[in-house]
Amino acid sequence: MQVNRISSVNNYSMNGVNRNQNQVKKNDVQFTALVTQTAVDSYAPLVEKGIGRFMDYMKDLTMQAVNKNGGAMEQLKKLIGSTSAEALVKNPQAYTEALDKQATKLLPLSGQGTRGAEIRNKITNQLGIPNTNKTDVPLPAIIGKAADGEKIYLTTANNELLHMMEAGQLSPFEKIHTIRTEVSDGDATVLVEGLKKGIIPTDRPALFSYTDDVGTKGHEDYSELMKRFKELGSDSPVEVISRGYLEAKEKAAGVLGTFVPKGKFFAVEEKPKMELLNELIPNDNMVMTNIGKTLFTPKGLEEIKSRIPAGGVNDPANTLIKMDKGQPKWHVTEGILKPAGERGTLDVIPKGGNFSDIGNGAVFTDIMTDIASGKFPNVFPESLEAQIRKNVTMAQDGLSASLKYGDKSVELPTTFGDKLEKLKQEMTDTIAKAKESAQDFANRTTQG
Repeated sequence: MQVNRISSVNNYSMNGVNRNQNQVKKNDVQFTALVTQTAVDSYAPLVEKGIGRFMDYMKDLTMQAVNKNGGAMEQLKKLIGSTSAEALVKNPQAYTEALDKQATKLLPLSGQGTRGAEIRNKITNQLGIPNTNKTDVPLPAIIGKAADGEKIYLTTANNELLHMMEAGQLSPFEKIHTIRTEVSDGDATVLVEGLKKGIIPTDRPALFSYTDDVGTKGHEDYSELMKRFKELGSDSPVEVISRGYLEAKEKAAGVLGTFVPKGKFFAVEEKPKMELLNELIPNDNMVMTNIGKTLFTPKGLEEIKSRIPAGGVNDPANTLIKMDKGQPKWHVTEGILKPAGERGTLDVIPKGGNFSDIGNGAVFTDIMTDIASGKFPNVFPESLEAQIRKNVTMAQDGLSASLKYGDKSVELPTTFGDKLEKLKQEMTDTIAKAKESAQDFANRTTQG
């Protein structure tokens, strides 16, 4: 892809940097290998600002390390691992150019996440910051401070960027090209619009990631996907490679999208029931479920591009969609993975450990307490997990937890507490209706 060299961006430049010593000015090299997608109906400006501030922080940290700031180098190593930090600092320009040619990174950041809005709003309201969507909600750990002094909180979105950097797939100097739409049109919007606009090239693979969930050793998802792509070689018919989280059959049944072996490759079943799972996978108690970490090969990108309809998402001939409450939405699983499985061009790599959707209401609280207790380890960089262990305290009755954000605390319900509150409300409503009925009966009796 084209490389644009810009001497200064955002009123920031670094002086006295000798490029002959394999050093670069911050923002002196800009690439277009990181493509994000936001939507106006899900806090687009705030999400874009959050990602931009995080990437600027990582650029600053890198340049401080280039200029022999030992503390910055240690922080960089804590965030993205020693191997990637050392390779990045040794030659930022060559490192970034190599990653630009290696793969495009795709992050859908839209979607309001209505199920978790109450929890998110409680956090942002008590912190005194604007409400935002599920990919940008602050977690109880601080990565650092931006140039303006604002805290940069850990989020699930920038955690994925840290994973990509640790996997040696992303440089902080790669330019963010954001596709903004009016509405949240589905998780495949970034692919469809990126291919239409020529932002996503088809001569290299593209790494796609959901950004509202967490999993064990997330950096391995990206390194394993790239490793498998290289092993398959350019003659392989594979169009899509996915990472499948291993889950017990009874937990996956009826709840999770599942990958089913189909000869050498795989098919996709959307939330199959236990009877179908036993029929399709009779000899295993574990199944591979869809976690959204996916690599599209050049063949796969060309195939998707060939099916983009001229009439957009509402085109009657559109096969890249899923109907959502009567509305068509660009959809990775239904529109891309499932057809690839039917053609025998889908490969899946199993993933161990834990995995969870963090944006689903009080599940947020449960996951934070599980990470704090050590029940769900290796999700974030260790230095950030240490903050979560310090900042999250479960109530003795298990109904809620206290999450500290700097000098402020937020009390959030657990799923147990959430269910209990709903049960109490239902009982209150039932009693009120009973009293109303009794009074109505008494009134009619009196009148009679």
